[in-house]
Amino acid sequence: MNSNTVKGKKKAKSKSSQKKDVSQPESMTPQEEKLVETYLSTEELKHFEDILLKKRSEVLRDLDLLRASLSDENDEDSVNSSYSMHMADHGTETMDREQRFMFISRDEKYLSYIDKALERIRNKTYGICAISGKPIPKARLEAVPHTAVRIEYKNR
Repeated sequence: MNSNTVKGKKKAKSKSSQKKDVSQPESMTPQEEKLVETYLSTEELKHFEDILLKKRSEVLRDLDLLRASLSDENDEDSVNSSYSMHMADHGTETMDREQRFMFISRDEKYLSYIDKALERIRNKTYGICAISGKPIPKARLEAVPHTAVRIEYKNR
């Protein structure tokens, strides 16, 4: 029994030493892992730029439609008196207006993310995590082309 206990301890030690070996690449200094310039080729950068420009034009079109619907509603409000409208209708219109403002705010924020990503493409820093300096996987860039961080840093 005593020899089994010793063997068990040895096994435990070897497992812990294996864990230390696995963690060594992660313990490299951040300077060794950080990229200064993108790892993507010129063609890949052009591909992502095209995607971002397409998304940007879609967002701008949506913003124009939302803003136009707000201005159309304001024109109608000046013609119609709020006294002639039922209170429930007035509440519904107010909620719709607030929802459109929320959509406009969301789209403007998304547009700023797209513009920042396009700037990173111009600066040749696109595809590099802003937090860790490590490359962002191409699959993530395809899914979320405006991202500036790796998935493990997204919810931090």
